[in-house]
Amino acid sequence: MKGLVFTTFYDFCEQKFGEDLLEDVIEASRVPNGGAYTSVGTYPFEEMVSLMTTTVKLTDMNMPELMESFGTFCFGQWVSYAPARFANKDLFDVLESIDDFHEQEVRKLYPDAELPSFKVESRSDTRLVLAYHSCKPLADLACGVIKGASVHLASPVSVQHSPQSMPGGSYVRFEIERVG
Repeated sequence: MKGLVFTTFYDFCEQKFGEDLLEDVIEASRVPNGGAYTSVGTYPFEEMVSLMTTTVKLTDMNMPELMESFGTFCFGQWVSYAPARFANKDLFDVLESIDDFHEQEVRKLYPDAELPSFKVESRSDTRLVLAYHSCKPLADLACGVIKGASVHLASPVSVQHSPQSMPGGSYVRFEIERVG
């Protein structure tokens, strides 16, 4: 997992829970090197799992809530990297183009990143269905990203997600409906 995810998680924890709790999380999770990560490094996914699990233990959040909240925070970070990509855009257009964002903005900085994929299954004016494929179990984080985009773009939606089986693997289906 890219170090940028770790440094963003630290920023998230510090803003949401405070610097003292972040220090407690780093210490209690017993990650290598005292929890020092660089944004350009690559680190084992298990270290992120340890940090998140420890955060859940030290707060009143459960894992899905933590991941969703972190995903919402991540979207805000993405906006700061490429604000023009999101300005005055329709939410469904933004969500439909996440893979393009990954390839054009993320891949040039992190060519070896293992990125999730969002494929459109169906779209209407009021409903978007996405198939989320990832080698990591981060659907709740992806849900937070979708909700973060909704808030940022002032386009209220309801979001449901469920695991799906298919020949050769599985994926998560996101059903996003405009509200109001």
